[in-house]
Amino acid sequence: MKKTIIGLSLLCANSALAANLPDFLDQADIDNAQFTCLGEPVAYSAADQKYVDMLWDETLTYLKAYAIALTNGENSHCLNSDEALFDSTQGGQKMCIMDRRDMKLMVKNIYQVINNPEQAKQCFGARENVNWIYNPGGELTKNSPVAQHFKRTTFDEFFKTKVTNKEVKKIGKTFTKNFAKMVTGEEVKMPAAFPYDISANALPNLWAAAGWFPMYAEESKRNDKNFNNIRGGYAYAEIFGHWGLLRIDEINGEKVGAEVGMTVQSVDTLYPYHNHAISEIYYNMRVPACANQFKSFAVREDSPLVHTVKEDDKMRRVQFDAAQPNGHTMWLAGSASQDALLYFHQNTIHAFDVDGSCEAKPEERAIVSVWARSNANDKRNDYGTTLLCESAKNPGTPANKDEVIQCDLTKLKW
Repeated sequence: MKKTIIGLSLLCANSALAANLPDFLDQADIDNAQFTCLGEPVAYSAADQKYVDMLWDETLTYLKAYAIALTNGENSHCLNSDEALFDSTQGGQKMCIMDRRDMKLMVKNIYQVINNPEQAKQCFGARENVNWIYNPGGELTKNSPVAQHFKRTTFDEFFKTKVTNKEVKKIGKTFTKNFAKMVTGEEVKMPAAFPYDISANALPNLWAAAGWFPMYAEESKRNDKNFNNIRGGYAYAEIFGHWGLLRIDEINGEKVGAEVGMTVQSVDTLYPYHNHAISEIYYNMRVPACANQFKSFAVREDSPLVHTVKEDDKMRRVQFDAAQPNGHTMWLAGSASQDALLYFHQNTIHAFDVDGSCEAKPEERAIVSVWARSNANDKRNDYGTTLLCESAKNPGTPANKDEVIQCDLTKLKW
């Protein structure tokens, strides 16, 4: 893709969204940053630009709150950092998330954007012509002038025409019908580290018009290892990143690895054990209906609990005994108010179990998260790929919580 260099300007320093920096960032790297876009800037008509501007303003609002949350150490022992759970085994292991170099770079990139909005905006577009991202439709669209203006294929049409599995179609229809209820209302709540609300309650245009992808719904060899209720009940949207609305290749000549967006996973589902070579971050934005409703599992690739069974120059096949007597203690509960932040190092095996038995109307509820990957620019590894684990006893089928699981880990290159 052709890259376009965007010129510099001093005007943006006075933007209302310009933010004070964490003290680990150099002001000289932030001021008057130079952006290289992925692809040509899009020229919009005056009628279209009105709606692009609305979407852009909500994007900046979203990104700023996220950067502030990650660097907010007021509620933890961390300095200029929120605290994150990164391994749920052995009682759970936590760290100050900004101790990670990839996180410092991601926050730096976000501040370069929000402190230079006019320049960064040249890399922004509604992406309405991308044929593989979709509009959830329903009440979200009704409440969003932007989603009404920029037409996309709806979830309803996607599940009717792109999905062949009858059970996934049926689940997807229910997911579509209730999507707006899943991402709005009093159950959706920001973690304390956030300075203000960036959910669909507060940013209706961004959540409706970002472009969502039900990434497991269509038929694929990978999805043979997935559960139908996840295939039809999960979607994500990307705001900032190579696949998103704001597509920046480089800032000041340095590659940008940030991908920032949101995810929605229906209740009564197990997002299967999986891994990828790109680091990943989640902020839980839901008030649980009961104790331990949202449980997460994570084990690092170098854990003594992970055993190698096969290895070549590209991958390492490992097994983990999820059926061991204390296996249930390795799933830790979280919510918007309890261990809200998760960080998964490269090749961490992780999964999410969402209980729906305590919901009055489980079909209307989901776990909602702010989601990001931090080093997606390193394409030597499995950029863009999520590798689902499998049952060790029955390879090619989904791995349940109470059996030995098998995963292929990428041989990372640095």
